[in-house]
Amino acid sequence: MPPPQPKPHHQKRRKRKWRDKIKAIPVEPAEDVEKTLTKCQRCPEHRNRQGKFRLLINDGCFLCDACYRHEFPATAMLDEESDFRRNVKDIQHNITNTILDHVAEMKQPRQDDKGANGDSSSSSSFSSEIECRMCLERGFFRTCCKSYYCHQCYFQSGRCPKCNKDTPLTGLAAALNKEDPGRVAVGVSWLISVLIVIIAITAVALLCWNASTFPVTISANQCRGWLPTCNLAVCIEHNEHEESGAFLPATQPYNDCDRSTSSHQVIASACVYDWEAYIWSNHSIGYDLCISSPREEHSRSASVSSSKPLLLYSNDNAGVYVFDDDFEFPLKEASAPWQEIINGKYSDACGVKRNPSERGSHGAFSPPDNKNALVFGGRQRRHATTQGLNVESGGTVEFHLKLGPLIQNDLNSECQAAFEGDVILEYNTNNAWTTIGTYPAWKYRGEAFQFISEIIPSDARTNSTQFRIRQPKFDEMRDHWAIDDFRVLSRLTPLWQDSEEYKQLGLKQSEDVKLAQCCLDTNQCSFFDKKRISFDSDICESISTAKTNVRRLKAPELLILFTVLAAVGKVLYRLVSSRFTRIVKSNHKHLSNDDSEEEGTALFPRKKFSSISSLSWQYSVTFLLCGVMLLTIHRLLSASMIFHCMRRENSEDPVCRTDDVSFYISSFAAFCLDARVVGMLLTKVFFVENPRNRKALEVEVDLHPERRYMRIGTGGVVPVCEVTELQAKSRLISWFVSSCYVMGGLPLALGSLTIQSFELGPEIDVLSLILGSLALLREVFGPSLFAKFWLCVGWVFAFRTDDRKEFGRAVRRKGLLQQFIVGFCLTPIVVMFTLLIRRVEDVSSTDNLILFIIFAVSGGLFGPLVGVFRGLPTTPDAYLTSWPRRCYAITYYEKVRCPCIFSWNYCGEIHSRQVLLIISLDDMHGFRKSLMGNLSNKNES
Repeated sequence: MPPPQPKPHHQKRRKRKWRDKIKAIPVEPAEDVEKTLTKCQRCPEHRNRQGKFRLLINDGCFLCDACYRHEFPATAMLDEESDFRRNVKDIQHNITNTILDHVAEMKQPRQDDKGANGDSSSSSSFSSEIECRMCLERGFFRTCCKSYYCHQCYFQSGRCPKCNKDTPLTGLAAALNKEDPGRVAVGVSWLISVLIVIIAITAVALLCWNASTFPVTISANQCRGWLPTCNLAVCIEHNEHEESGAFLPATQPYNDCDRSTSSHQVIASACVYDWEAYIWSNHSIGYDLCISSPREEHSRSASVSSSKPLLLYSNDNAGVYVFDDDFEFPLKEASAPWQEIINGKYSDACGVKRNPSERGSHGAFSPPDNKNALVFGGRQRRHATTQGLNVESGGTVEFHLKLGPLIQNDLNSECQAAFEGDVILEYNTNNAWTTIGTYPAWKYRGEAFQFISEIIPSDARTNSTQFRIRQPKFDEMRDHWAIDDFRVLSRLTPLWQDSEEYKQLGLKQSEDVKLAQCCLDTNQCSFFDKKRISFDSDICESISTAKTNVRRLKAPELLILFTVLAAVGKVLYRLVSSRFTRIVKSNHKHLSNDDSEEEGTALFPRKKFSSISSLSWQYSVTFLLCGVMLLTIHRLLSASMIFHCMRRENSEDPVCRTDDVSFYISSFAAFCLDARVVGMLLTKVFFVENPRNRKALEVEVDLHPERRYMRIGTGGVVPVCEVTELQAKSRLISWFVSSCYVMGGLPLALGSLTIQSFELGPEIDVLSLILGSLALLREVFGPSLFAKFWLCVGWVFAFRTDDRKEFGRAVRRKGLLQQFIVGFCLTPIVVMFTLLIRRVEDVSSTDNLILFIIFAVSGGLFGPLVGVFRGLPTTPDAYLTSWPRRCYAITYYEKVRCPCIFSWNYCGEIHSRQVLLIISLDDMHGFRKSLMGNLSNKNES
């Protein structure tokens, strides 16, 4: 016998498989059949996957690897492939099957995962290995003990017959063994609650402080912006009132000061209340003088001579500068009517005041550089005298004074040291000069100018009072001195705000400003304002401030537009996501509404319950929601003068010619949005139906292991294995939930447009924006917006250990990082785009960068926060068919499968959420007993 030939080294040793360990069946050549490839008998037709002949499966059948491990896991365990290799193959099969399934769905209706012959098995018989280990009926593989048991034997006692592990039929019974999230996750949940509370308290405190310290203007206009300040320094030309001769506040449009023509000037602080009007009118309207600003009064000076002045136009120091000379220009008779200046000249020999006085810095006005002062020298006389000024209501004389310093510059002969040359201020009413104040040389000589403000004495308060500043005694060769920024402020008449002239002036000003705003089409002029003033665009030609007449969307209309875009985006997102996500309804893949479906058994009962319905409740809610909407529509139509213009005799009224197509389009869109929400609530929450064909809402609970579902009505199906909690709620909670849903059905979109028709003062636009924002949020988060907010607040303040563990499990959800990235990128783009649409004021690049960072961080934190709350029962699903009474709150997990190619580990978790089902049934005790799902007498007791 020849010796055996050695095997070549390049040949690999064949790995022994499980088939090598068993004897071949002599009837059939196993090796040849094993290598034969044909189509898998479990995969749908569109997959067209090849299978291998499996010897140990019944009489033998062709299965692919995926179906082999899925249908017969115990037999497939004999495969010697590693877990890692098997997992990789499973992932590859899942991705390929998902793509093929989606392609097949788009071409034809979804097929059931059956064989070609429509049977779920290749043969009516089954091998002994899948027999129940107790009753020898057909069994099902149990992962807990890797054995086969039928449903009756497995669920009879509530525990696995082999490993004694709990075998609950429902998730409610299994909820006691929830995973412990750990201390870190619970600590993070507490941190989230604390941060939310701190942010809420800070926001409320800022709102209260903002309301209590808000600047007040003379025309009761509301300053724009968050925490606005009166930081706009203005110099306005002002004249005496023609009739009374008294000084009253100037009216808009304001005229900037012109030193050559402005005889009386108002130098004050102001704030912008309409940025569009302020910019587009070349800074002539849109801003108003401040009467007070409590948030600034303690941090800034009320003097115009301060380095950081707060130029208040209040009752205490409101007035008109009837004399103002900064000595920077040649002599101006209008603003500085000097009668006589002796031995004084414009010069910087004695220096100038370091900080130039404020004379307005808004618009095109630019304050001059402070280069000169009025320097006195020479012989015999040194003084400056004003002409007669009107100071009947009193006022102040303000100037800066400097006498020559002791240490002098020998080269500077025009500013010699002062030793005894005191300076005095005087007034003259009846050709007799009276001293107001004396300023000794020893006190005012030095290197710096010193500010002096003298109150005009009562004897000097006439309509023609002269003021003189002079140096009675001096040495001709020295005692030089200088003054800078000499001003005389004449106070306004006492109680000027209560005078009839001022009230008439205010009414005329408001009409003129509103007309200018409508010509400029700013956000402060609504459609209803144009109706009130019988607006005609032709009259805008007479207004010099009207540069353009292009229609612009107002802020409430923009919110309606964004709400429509949110609704369209939400529909598109649902259409796209429905192709890639599947809500796991039950482990039974084809639930049927047919009455011929197999009924429940004694062991696995199928029970039906009816909800308590009340016709009076349903129609009361209907009348309330529809009534409020009809009232809102009626008010909208009445305020828009449609009923007035429908009459034939009023067809030529100028009011009827004032039209605005965009407003009507926005109103129609708002009506559609509100009507859609009301329809959803009446049909899906309150179940308002035809009273003639009225049926009670039925709830069916089926505990059969192959179905295990709870069907509500004819639509909603809830897997009972996902039910985790069942709580009885009081009537008060039911009333509160019902109120939240009724609030969600109010016409918020229409209300944001209608509220502008009420003359509620300057806060009108704020209320309109609030309602518009709520309408936008309602469209994003659904009609249950207010109920969701209430549930989220409840979890923020939860303190029980079990609740905190539930919060911790929500913190550990997958996909929070992806939601942070989406919020971080998407929020600043949307918000900045919204701001840029209506922004007209100049904003620096630094401010834009800061806003971008704030919105990016806020959006990034909001994204995972929404994900965390989706992991908590904060999404309500209510069935409110009767007057509020005791009800059940059922918590279940709406699991979504999302076989995405790149993020299959996170997508499904992101779309999944916990739902809080609120319902009231006729047999509450029986319903609770059915959801418990315990079949043994021991567990039932």
